[in-house]
Amino acid sequence: MSAIEARGLTKIYRTYRKKSGLRGSIKGLVRRQYEEIRAPNDVSFTIEEGELVGFLGPNGTGKTTVLKMLSGLLNPTSGEARVLGFVPWERRNDMKRQFSLLMGKKNAL
Repeated sequence: MSAIEARGLTKIYRTYRKKSGLRGSIKGLVRRQYEEIRAPNDVSFTIEEGELVGFLGPNGTGKTTVLKMLSGLLNPTSGEARVLGFVPWERRNDMKRQFSLLMGKKNAL
């Protein structure tokens, strides 16, 4: 049994696209244009128990978002995941007792 399994994890953020200038701002009040950003987009991997892995990539590709989905802090738009046999976003107490995520800047630790 894998410790962590992720298949097709995707998170879509909908952001407002503002045009420049005063005229663009006024038009934006009447008719907004939205843009969809996918980060991460279709991420799949398996981590076996005892494995040591690194999670690398350029800024804005969704590394932190994947970790938040695996810890249950965010729900994915699509895809599925299992951590220690649990679905993370169900936030069951049994899973929360076995899994933790520490995030922050190095100097804040």
